[in-house]
Amino acid sequence: MSWGIQVSRRSPTLNTGRLRNRISIVRVSPAQDSTGGINLSVDVLYANVWASIEAQGGGDSANGAGGFVSKVTHQVVMRYLPGITAAMQLQFNGRQFQIEAVQNPDERTKMLILQCVEINDSQQQSIT
Repeated sequence: MSWGIQVSRRSPTLNTGRLRNRISIVRVSPAQDSTGGINLSVDVLYANVWASIEAQGGGDSANGAGGFVSKVTHQVVMRYLPGITAAMQLQFNGRQFQIEAVQNPDERTKMLILQCVEINDSQQQSIT
């Protein structure tokens, strides 16, 4: 069941009653730290919007250090806002999400569907 959209034969429609989570969309700006390295933790607020967040799945995968990293994917549905890209992140209730894909169904600029991965303490996503 999809919480934020209803799919009909013609086109998906936005169910605005499901947009009950206030999220912050941020741009991650690389900044140089005191040792000359790059710090990706400087967030510049792009927008605060109402959205629907639904967990899609998750799992564990092995990393190079011999440990496991959990990966939880989410679908975020929101009203259309120009300029949202996969280089941005979302913040919600103290949690951070990396945007992996931005979809504009039917290219009608009515809503956006964002496919995101939650960033936890053991895995920081790099910006490409």
